[in-house]
Amino acid sequence: MRGTAAGKFVWSLLLVASLSGGVPGAGAAWEPAAISGLSGLTIRVEGEGWGSAERDEIEALLYAVADELTGGSAAGPVDPIVVTHASGSPVTLFDKGREGEYRVSLSARDRGWAQYAYQFGHELCHILSNYEMRAHDPGRRKTQWFEEALCETAGLYVLRSMAQHWRTDAPYPGWDVYAPSLAAYAEHLVAEPHRQLPPGMSVAGWLESKLPGLSADPYRRSDNEVVANLLLPRFEQEPGNWVLLRYLNLAPSAPGSLAGYLAQWRDSAPADRRGFISTLAGTLGLRPPATVAGL
Repeated sequence: MRGTAAGKFVWSLLLVASLSGGVPGAGAAWEPAAISGLSGLTIRVEGEGWGSAERDEIEALLYAVADELTGGSAAGPVDPIVVTHASGSPVTLFDKGREGEYRVSLSARDRGWAQYAYQFGHELCHILSNYEMRAHDPGRRKTQWFEEALCETAGLYVLRSMAQHWRTDAPYPGWDVYAPSLAAYAEHLVAEPHRQLPPGMSVAGWLESKLPGLSADPYRRSDNEVVANLLLPRFEQEPGNWVLLRYLNLAPSAPGSLAGYLAQWRDSAPADRRGFISTLAGTLGLRPPATVAGL
């Protein structure tokens, strides 16, 4: 994994500890902050229901996912992320914990690392993209589907990126053996028939036909997953642009239209990154977003 030599040393210590059934410092409490420096995040796995996986193993895997989406940057949420197990769909709750922590539930269990990576990549994307701005603004619902599609893209991205990098640069010694299973799970998802654009239909035509339904229901997974397949190659070509998640949903109110939403995102983003948002718009068959003032 891309990171400092000191960071890799800590990762290696954690791997040895997890494989031996213990954690660094026999009999001592494990401090997740010891490895939070790679992504600038603090992640805590709590509770039961994880099956055969140890909580420290899961934490280590989730830190690896975070590093994929942040590139090891220390800029990001300052509140801890607490992850628990729950059946059903993974979710990031609007209501934070008593100490201000983000609360995420995953349904992955045992040592199905690919499923953990996919689910947490999606949920971490919501946190990085200021999802809490939607909590008290019903007007944002009309464009929420785009955030959902973007986070589905993130889940696919971390799977494929980790699979590629772990073949030669795994975060722990021995974790290269997981690269094929990460790749296989990603390719299974990407190849699902419902994720493909219908034959003979343009992206612009397809999106125009789907926008009314998406504006009413942002959780139309089959539609969001088509969009994710379209956006994925763009982020794989320029992975540094995941930093743009941190500028999504920053405007105090939502414009209610996709064009306005993308324009707000572009206006909030650093000037040298705005062209990528225009590229994403073009990928969806849209005109490059104007500034909000120009709408």
